[in-house]
Amino acid sequence: MPHLRSSSVLPICISSSRSPALLRRTRLSSPRTLTSHRPSPPLPFPVVEICPDPTCPCSSMPPLDQEIDHKNTLNGTISAHSQHLIISTGRSDWTSRIEDERENGTSWGKVVGDLKALLGRKGEFHDAFNATMISTSSFTPLSAGGKQSTKRVNGKGEWEEQDTADALLFPAFRHFTGLVPLSEEVGDTASNPHTESQPDPDSVTSGSLRDFIVENLTPNTGDSISDTAAVRSRWHSLPITNPTILICSHGQRDSRCGILGPVLHDEFNRYLDQRKGDDPRSKLCASTTEEFVASEGDDSRPVEGLGRESRAKEQGQSIDKSSLEAITSSTTSASNEQSTPPDMTVNVGMISHIGGHKWAGNVIIYMPPGFSADVTTSEPVGANSPDVSQRASGVRPLHPLAGMSIWYGRVEPRHVEGIVEQTIFNGKVIRELFRGGLNQRGQLVRL
Repeated sequence: MPHLRSSSVLPICISSSRSPALLRRTRLSSPRTLTSHRPSPPLPFPVVEICPDPTCPCSSMPPLDQEIDHKNTLNGTISAHSQHLIISTGRSDWTSRIEDERENGTSWGKVVGDLKALLGRKGEFHDAFNATMISTSSFTPLSAGGKQSTKRVNGKGEWEEQDTADALLFPAFRHFTGLVPLSEEVGDTASNPHTESQPDPDSVTSGSLRDFIVENLTPNTGDSISDTAAVRSRWHSLPITNPTILICSHGQRDSRCGILGPVLHDEFNRYLDQRKGDDPRSKLCASTTEEFVASEGDDSRPVEGLGRESRAKEQGQSIDKSSLEAITSSTTSASNEQSTPPDMTVNVGMISHIGGHKWAGNVIIYMPPGFSADVTTSEPVGANSPDVSQRASGVRPLHPLAGMSIWYGRVEPRHVEGIVEQTIFNGKVIRELFRGGLNQRGQLVRL
């Protein structure tokens, strides 16, 4: 009896052990599996394969002392990061390691050194999964209240020294002023987070640089600060509503970018200004100096007063009295001159090393989150376009790349027109130049 029970169980065990293998062979031999194809994921944005040839004369490609890599693919070659913090310096070149600018005696140099130390690999706030890329830029340093310093020193592009530093933060699209080096921070009484009065932006120096990092550069940390609104008020800031083009010109890091960067900077400025004259519909123009223009109406410039105050409030920004008056007056003026929409400035600046010098001609384009497609696009809208109903109802459709950064490499002067027309005006990414990008949530995007 026991023998029969054992033999009756054995075939069942063998059958059970063989069935997975039989099932695997069945799956492998299934013609349905072999012939099926997974659909390609949709592209994250409109794409044009090749950069169009220029239609007007442009600058020549300068001779370089090293070759540019034209063999390896560009897609997916940007450094992993979730935010980009850019310190204004008024210079277009820096020491090979920008943290060494700490020794140059400027406030911005000390702030750069402090930020690199705090956020670097062994820093107090290092976060490998939410890295903040830190760069320096050629934009003119501002005072704590957001006022431009326009006095040149020795005629060499160096600017009157400020006691504080200012910074652009993407993809938050915010322009901060009043950042103070750690060595010059004042006591808690000057930056009390429990203060009830709203400080005058012109008198604000700063809160702690560590508080700035916690409040603006680290994720999910709002609960660690007792009064978020008060901490935010320590820094005068404005939302960035203008497009920004950044070009690597870091010659002390790599000569290719040091030679090509300034040429591209001049070519972008030249083409934008020329296009404005050729096509009155394109109301974008390059900044006339290295001054960064966060929003139209900044420093009494023409303003498109459409919702700037409400956008600022939504983002927790403070708007100083003079800016608010400029918005009000310019909005009234705009309503009286509907046929002549105001210019919108494109900020064109040079920045320090962002990785990939072998692909010199590195360009980053930041398109503001609320940027309107019909402010920029010159392409006709098809009858089946989803924008048609929006335009008919008076609602401005968003730019296809609104809130994103687009990184290009191997850019030459002959590509500038195509980048302006295809990417900035029409919201299309040029595949042959595309290195990667960042969406508004700080996530990397690629093709």
